[in-house]
Amino acid sequence: MITNEYGIHTFSLKLQCKYSEIQNIIEQNKCIRTGKGKLGLSSYYQMPQFKDVGVEIQLGQSVSHPCWLVLIVNPSSLLASTYKPTALFQADKESVQQVKHRLRNILDKIGVDRRLKEFKLSRCDLTCNLYYERKADVQDRLDIFKKSFPIPHYSAVKFGKYTNSDEKFKGANKHSWTIENKSKSCAFSVYDKSSELEKRHDIKIDEHILRLELRFGRSKITKLTKSKDWESQLVELGSQVENQQHKFLHRLHMMHFDPISLAAVQKDCRIRKSEFIKLLGKFEKIGMGIISY
Repeated sequence: MITNEYGIHTFSLKLQCKYSEIQNIIEQNKCIRTGKGKLGLSSYYQMPQFKDVGVEIQLGQSVSHPCWLVLIVNPSSLLASTYKPTALFQADKESVQQVKHRLRNILDKIGVDRRLKEFKLSRCDLTCNLYYERKADVQDRLDIFKKSFPIPHYSAVKFGKYTNSDEKFKGANKHSWTIENKSKSCAFSVYDKSSELEKRHDIKIDEHILRLELRFGRSKITKLTKSKDWESQLVELGSQVENQQHKFLHRLHMMHFDPISLAAVQKDCRIRKSEFIKLLGKFEKIGMGIISY
């Protein structure tokens, strides 16, 4: 039996800054330099002080491009004041205000006096946790996702490349699958959350979780929401999680959480992809959203 849970896993807030503002932050806090741009004109930093409570701070400083400050927020961990690896945030006006209050405290600690309303919502992960009884079921479902029909303008992205971090364990792509569109405004990831926690963070949990993450960038967020401020946008997106997840699954021709490999069905039926998709459409019209296989 499969149970599911919806919510927001992570969101990012971005603020354009002056060179001097970033310099002041670097001088007043413990910052780790993570990279530099071409010709040494840009530098990138991370602040690890608040990662254990769900906030990663990234800084970009450049003499040739706008400088920026990014807050990558795991709201469930931030509100609990401790790392909550599997919890999903339920965004409403009250909970978002609580998150805003906690973020204000962190900005004060690092010496940033800019108002939070100046930040822009640059990314939001609309997430679904699928809980399975057996670990093997998680990998089985993940393997089926990897056999999905390609979606136009989307391509697969390797795990390490997408996260833009040093991947410290082998086999990450066995336990994860990500596709991203050309504009990078939307990406969809499916991964074994239990394996990710154990191999990347040395955290073992009893649950067997397949996580589905639908990541929306700034351009997609502005299309899906009517609000202009990030707090209201977060609330709007929070109310859309289940619907947006189902819409994307539909694009993959997976109408159920216990999906089948339609690519394998098409191959066995020896039918062209275009004709097979038309056939799926006919099944949907008569209320049949699955083909036994």
